[in-house]
Amino acid sequence: MAYGRSTSSIMDIPLKRKSIFTPYVGDNGYRFEGKNTIYVLSNANGTLAAYDEASATAPFGAVTLATPTEQELVLAYNQSMIQRIQHTQIQDTPVSAYAKKWAVQQVYEVFIPAHDAYSLAKLVSARPGGNKEVLAAASWTTPQAMSLAFGTAINLARTNGKAEANSMISWLSYDFSAALASQINFTGSDQGYKDSMSGYLGKHKGVKCVETPTAYMGSGVHVIFADKRAIVAVKPKMSPTDGKGYVVLDKVPGFSGVEIQLRDRGDTFVLNKKAAAISTIEES
Repeated sequence: MAYGRSTSSIMDIPLKRKSIFTPYVGDNGYRFEGKNTIYVLSNANGTLAAYDEASATAPFGAVTLATPTEQELVLAYNQSMIQRIQHTQIQDTPVSAYAKKWAVQQVYEVFIPAHDAYSLAKLVSARPGGNKEVLAAASWTTPQAMSLAFGTAINLARTNGKAEANSMISWLSYDFSAALASQINFTGSDQGYKDSMSGYLGKHKGVKCVETPTAYMGSGVHVIFADKRAIVAVKPKMSPTDGKGYVVLDKVPGFSGVEIQLRDRGDTFVLNKKAAAISTIEES
């Protein structure tokens, strides 16, 4: 007996993956409109000297010059993807807006995860060596060990970088956040649970928490803390979600079909004078 078959008009695409980075940070006023590079000036602190009441020529001690240093911020993140689809395939596929659905899948499955992982890696790279709290995964079952490490890492950023808890974001790996949540007394109240745009926990020790896929974090990194004021998250000059980074060519020379071009051009920076407002919890 012969059986009929048909292809569904509904395309199966993965569930949308939201960014765990861009909703929480901004460019802090460092604009790149019309520029590929900007220079940020900063100065070192002066040195105290005892005032010499007996001196008429140099009561303040040796005179030094205040000379600014430059931090060069150059846009380097520039990712792309290109795909062609035959007109015959579009004509004979029962899925409407086939090309657009293909592009949407690439945005959420490829571009967003890549940009998030890149940005978190920039934070870890900028983190001073003294701002790392070590907590091996073997210690996660020890009562209060995770919560203590969480608070200690926050204090490193507060002490060394003058970070403030209400301006900080913590990105917790899925593994770490699950283990922390299993310690039912990790917070003591539900205050702040709904303050976070994503994540299970809202705030812990006054810091907003964002659950993050473990693969984004880098080898051995469990939690990343950062005061938002230390970060320059450049608004993309081209994004695969807008008309600049999402282009569909309906007529392609030598090809009977459409061409989809996707671009993501921007970057994430940490300001030199505020790098100490970043800390981490790591395996070793």
